[in-house]
Amino acid sequence: MKQYIANKFRMGYFILYKNSGGLFGAGIVAKQVAAGFSPEDSQFTHVEVSGGENHSINISPPISKLIDITKVHKGQTYKLVKYKNPEYEDRLRYKVAYFSASLCNKGYDVRGIFAFLFKWIKQDNRLYFCSEGALWALQMVFPNALGITPDKCMPARFLGPEFELVDEGILE
Repeated sequence: MKQYIANKFRMGYFILYKNSGGLFGAGIVAKQVAAGFSPEDSQFTHVEVSGGENHSINISPPISKLIDITKVHKGQTYKLVKYKNPEYEDRLRYKVAYFSASLCNKGYDVRGIFAFLFKWIKQDNRLYFCSEGALWALQMVFPNALGITPDKCMPARFLGPEFELVDEGILE
């Protein structure tokens, strides 16, 4: 494992990944731009909660799972952020990671993603997509975080003023 991963990727931090192409990613980028996010921030179309070091909880089809980011996301552009709150950094980020881990092996909210792109589709309130699951885990510890419900959360929201950039680059 690379030393920079062990030193920076801490439990409960959020890892955002830049769109790597494809129709689905382009749709998320366009939707985020239309929602008022900057074109640069809108390029980040996936978010995961870090489990510490090279682990994270990946909420993607078909089910959410624990992954090794150095294998699954190798070569991808990332931004690593943390929630701006002293209690979060001192100890509560571990609880955020815990709640995120509780989503492992749940199905992916495919309908929720389509509802995100098309207003006429309703989402499944028992399942999550990536940013919805990440905000849900954060709100289990900080109920008023971001001031929106998880189903309204877009990945670019994790690059807002409530978060501090820890690191960015290309995952090796």
